[in-house]
Amino acid sequence: MPTAAQMAATSHAPSAPPWWVPRTCAIGLAYFSGQMGAALYNAYLPIFYGAFVASNLLIGVVMIIDNIASLTLQPYFAGLSDRVDTRLGRRVPFLLAGIPVAALFFLLIPRARSFWPLLGATIMVNVGGAVFNSPGYALMPDITPRPLRGRANGILNLMGGLGALVAFFALSSLYRRSRTLPFDVASGLLVTALVVILLTIRERRVSLLYRPGGAAPAPDNVEVGRLLPAARMLVQKPNRAIFWLMLGALAWVAAVNGVQNMFTRYGVQYLKLDPSAATFLLGFFAVAFIAFSVPAGIIGDRMGRLKAIRLGGAVTLAVFASVSYIRAPMLYRALLIVGGLGWALVITNAYPFLVDRVPPRQTGTFTGLWNAALALAGLISPPVYGLVVDAFGFGAFFIPGVVFMAAGLVSTLGIIEGDN
Repeated sequence: MPTAAQMAATSHAPSAPPWWVPRTCAIGLAYFSGQMGAALYNAYLPIFYGAFVASNLLIGVVMIIDNIASLTLQPYFAGLSDRVDTRLGRRVPFLLAGIPVAALFFLLIPRARSFWPLLGATIMVNVGGAVFNSPGYALMPDITPRPLRGRANGILNLMGGLGALVAFFALSSLYRRSRTLPFDVASGLLVTALVVILLTIRERRVSLLYRPGGAAPAPDNVEVGRLLPAARMLVQKPNRAIFWLMLGALAWVAAVNGVQNMFTRYGVQYLKLDPSAATFLLGFFAVAFIAFSVPAGIIGDRMGRLKAIRLGGAVTLAVFASVSYIRAPMLYRALLIVGGLGWALVITNAYPFLVDRVPPRQTGTFTGLWNAALALAGLISPPVYGLVVDAFGFGAFFIPGVVFMAAGLVSTLGIIEGDN
């Protein structure tokens, strides 16, 4: 016989008003624009810096500024969004402050005519992004009923993935006409997303935090919006589900990020493909992830997010363990498609699983810690993959991915589905 909580969730989901879709899409438009900008940033910034400096080391250092901002500034502003309360709400003011700054300086990046203006624009783009990124993402669970957060996060992942694809396949052609044009389009879309959010989401009216009982008090031992007390809570609580989930996410993202960063080189050196063919091959994984993001969220909402995460992790692990032994092109592509489906199950359901288990008034804080963990994974995984390849050759390329994915699955053993 179903429990009262299950009956409440079941009865709530079908009757949830349809407004959550356009509001989620409004946030998704900002994510679409942000991922489009990130793709342009990663693709063209090394070229821009290469015109002014010859040191690849210096260019490499500049290219991790975004990771540094994600590890430092972004968690701070995410926690701050839990502490402030304005006429516009808690999260929207950070979008209003950060998006114009990021958009303005993104316009200036391709227009810089020397090293120092380019570096200044790069820093300010990342400062602006740090101001709005995590508060903007935390807005999704603030305005979305709990039973629908998986599919809402799927919409965000879908739109973010589409933004990256548009940058690679559409805006790259504009770059041939003008180096500034792709950046102008991405900046304009980001500002447009802000306008759409302001018109579509009246945070104080629709946020669950402003409904009776929505802003439940944080635990007595946690100071709202403070990062260190929240981090200590992860390891001090009798139930460490959030800690194990973050540890698992760090491992999962390290596994996939390392593959994505170095797969083209692996394809050239080991599979004997040309660079474009290797990139195209990896595209099967990326397109499968994008296409399956929303269905993955629906599956997590219905079957349970922890089950979906474990299933997706097991599938991705199996794919990483298998592809090193495959040479048939069609089978290789099929396996990468299956891997993308598995990865969608993991990453689409992991964040909703997190925010379901944190105090509502701490959503921004834990979103900031979540994004910091993902940024840390992005920093550590490429060197690990490179070290393994240097030691054992490209035949061992997927070994770090297998180890990381297995570690992430093991971490879920410390999580119980019903824990809050």
